[in-house]
Amino acid sequence: MEKVYQSVGAHGLQIPITLMRQYGLELGSGVVLELHPDGIHIIPARPEQSTIENRALRYLLSTVGDAATIRVEALPDDSGWQVEVYGEGVAQPAGILIYSPTGVLLPDRSTSPTEIRQGISKATD
Repeated sequence: MEKVYQSVGAHGLQIPITLMRQYGLELGSGVVLELHPDGIHIIPARPEQSTIENRALRYLLSTVGDAATIRVEALPDDSGWQVEVYGEGVAQPAGILIYSPTGVLLPDRSTSPTEIRQGISKATD
């Protein structure tokens, strides 16, 4: 087991962001502090579905445009979130976005913005 030693300062304990990213946490990520007799356990908080919807829509607006709609569902065993991306008024998904259990987009498991744009344009032709 890896150990990292930190000092408690005037503002409490500060955990380096590089270490937090190793565990799927980014700036603004929520955590749960579990208080146990043997110490404090820090666990990533599972975001609400509405948080994933907002993140996916912001991502699509900045990479694909505003012609996309989404459907979000939790993956089995709390292993993350799947966001199906649709063209406006189209029944078949143009792609999917996969988010980690802590709400971080996993690009290597998701459809690329280029492929989503192509899927939307084919469906609306």
